Amino acid sequence: MGLLRKEWLGGRMTQTKRRRKKVKSSRHILKRRRNLLLLLLVVLLAIWGFQFLQVKGFMPANETAEEWYDVSKEDVVLVKLPADDAPHSNYTEWWYYNGHLEAQDGHKYSFHYTLFLLNAMAVHTVIHASFIDHQTGQRYTYQSRTAGNPSLHTKNRFDFTMGDWVMQGENGTDTLRGKSEDFSFNLDLKNLQPPVFQGGTGLLDFKDAGQSYYYSRPRMAIEGYAGVSGKEQTVTGTAWFDHQWGDFRTTVFGWDWFALQLDDGADVMLYQLYDSSKQPILVSGTYSKNGITTQINQEDVISKAIYQWKSPLSNISYPIDWLIEIPNKNIKVTVSPVHRSSEFDGRKTTYNLYWEGPIRVSGTHKGKGFLEVKSVDNVRKMP
Repeated sequence: MGLLRKEWLGGRMTQTKRRRKKVKSSRHILKRRRNLLLLLLVVLLAIWGFQFLQVKGFMPANETAEEWYDVSKEDVVLVKLPADDAPHSNYTEWWYYNGHLEAQDGHKYSFHYTLFLLNAMAVHTVIHASFIDHQTGQRYTYQSRTAGNPSLHTKNRFDFTMGDWVMQGENGTDTLRGKSEDFSFNLDLKNLQPPVFQGGTGLLDFKDAGQSYYYSRPRMAIEGYAGVSGKEQTVTGTAWFDHQWGDFRTTVFGWDWFALQLDDGADVMLYQLYDSSKQPILVSGTYSKNGITTQINQEDVISKAIYQWKSPLSNISYPIDWLIEIPNKNIKVTVSPVHRSSEFDGRKTTYNLYWEGPIRVSGTHKGKGFLEVKSVDNVRKMP
């Protein structure tokens, strides 16, 4: 009985092993089939995705790789309007206007009006404004800093209302109001040209300083009232608008920024950014005329400062007279300030100093514009 039982048990164990091997083999086959099906599904999805993107124009059809990356990719605009008129949650953001005004009696004024959102440990809204009476040569400034974001919940627009100071805009139809002890303005603006996306896509790379979204409306018609306090009158004119935001730090680089409105209808923006060692970070800009914009790269422009003005307040020297040449647009002009002493002392609100003021354009083209300079003598070295 013992021997028979042992043989019987042995046979049962052998059959069990065979069944286990058979089950294991079946599972292995099923696993391989499942993996093959998954692989086939991934391949089919990839083919479908490539064809979908190709049909939509996001992938090259018959272009070479060089043509695709050098041409097609540059055309993707990353700024969406009017959605991106509204505030964002990035570290730095501002809405900026400059303008040239003329009254019915021929009196001329210039202004700049900027609203900064500073999103650090707490959110603050900062206003910087300047106003120049061309006849008297008087320049007035205003600045304020308040906690919070008055335009926090707006969509497709911005709406900053802080007492006598208002900045509202929606897709190129804007309202500006401001009142200080020295001057006031109440202006309605209307965009005359398509928006301009800086860098072609609306996104600029500042290297170690971060990245910035940036678009402009370089020629806006103005109607309203403005003047020195007590002498306001009806005015008309032309404004320039910029909106810029991103996680970048303006405290670590300097710049020369030109906004030129030429009499032939062309609008030229040029900006030159430098680090604390006076090494270039970015040289770029745009040329816009008749609704068509061309990007300006570093190799397209020749610029040379021909006069430095030294501030008696800060002892900082600012290059404010320039020669600018853009050969492929047949532009060779000199820009000179309307009011040399135009340093803006923003240390009470943004802890910063810069030069901001209207300029005259002469040479192959005539026109007007604004210049903003932040000296590299007033920046910190990158950590």
